[in-house]
Amino acid sequence: MPDALSIAVLGGGHAAFAHAADLSLKGFAVRLCELPALADVLAPVQARGGIESVPDETTGLPAGFQPLDLITDDPAAALSGAEIIFLVVPAFAQPAFAELIAPHVTPEQILVLSPGNFGGAYVFAELLKAHGCPALPHLAEAQSMIYACRKGGPTQIRIFGFKHGLRVAVYPATETERVVGKIQQVFPEVVAAPNILWTWLSNPNAIIHPPVTILNAGRLENTQGDFLFYVEGLTPAVQHIVDALDKERMALGAALGLTLMPKPEMAHAWYGHQGYEGASYPDKARNPVYHAIKADASLNSRYLTEDVPYGLTPWEDLARLVQMEMPICTSLINLANGLLQTDFRASGQTLACIGLGDVSVAELLRIVEEGA
Repeated sequence: MPDALSIAVLGGGHAAFAHAADLSLKGFAVRLCELPALADVLAPVQARGGIESVPDETTGLPAGFQPLDLITDDPAAALSGAEIIFLVVPAFAQPAFAELIAPHVTPEQILVLSPGNFGGAYVFAELLKAHGCPALPHLAEAQSMIYACRKGGPTQIRIFGFKHGLRVAVYPATETERVVGKIQQVFPEVVAAPNILWTWLSNPNAIIHPPVTILNAGRLENTQGDFLFYVEGLTPAVQHIVDALDKERMALGAALGLTLMPKPEMAHAWYGHQGYEGASYPDKARNPVYHAIKADASLNSRYLTEDVPYGLTPWEDLARLVQMEMPICTSLINLANGLLQTDFRASGQTLACIGLGDVSVAELLRIVEEGA
């Protein structure tokens, strides 16, 4: 590992805290930056000087406290000299960060969206240009966040899982080898993905979160989420829907010329080192990665407000491009719309809304390989 490789972590949620705490313990020089409008979340961290990491022992990650180099809401200070930038926020927060950092990123830097979600690095590149970015950084996106985690307090992060074999794609794909090689200096566990279309179709959150949330809607409202989301919410019948959705996703990938990983294969690759095993998903959910994670307190949470418009809705849209149907995906979108009295098709991140409404499959593949 290079001495004091400088890392900027953008965000103030669970996974941003995990990135900052874990990487500082591993010897990197870490700056943590949040949007000015949300800077209050950083006040306790600034008072203490950093974040305490409390990982499950099966992760193999270091535990303890290491001061961060900088804790700020000033993007110029956070990004100056940073070699790798991790943007660790929900998809709907990425545009605000694009506007914030556009004047400050440089072409020598690598910016990793963690995760990318649909549109990912392509959309972020267009947003940076729209906000006057003089020269784009190297852009990459992960299929998911590398940590499974929750805050244990205002200055503490509990890490339940740490993914091995997480796929990272680069936009354009012609830069993959060089950019992923640099990211592996920070996370040796990551593996290159073919392109960002592969990662758009490979975020497992959209496979798991909407079905479990929707099919436990009554239980969630009655208990305000006081049940174990994976262990208790993912019953055998719910798993049937998850499996059917995953088969639709795999078929969509094949229609686009991509070989995707089934969700169970992803989970074994990511968490096998932590003892992840079992004949069914409920069995596996009792492993350390998932055994303590509760449901969100409201249906109006990112399990629907992010994973439907930035996951299921664009998958359905891509299916139209290849003239196939995804009946389980479509049904889940309809149910989410009904539960939250909204229209995730109107607000979702479709090809049209990211400026690719008239694209052919061949042109879409060319863009992710070579750039717009």
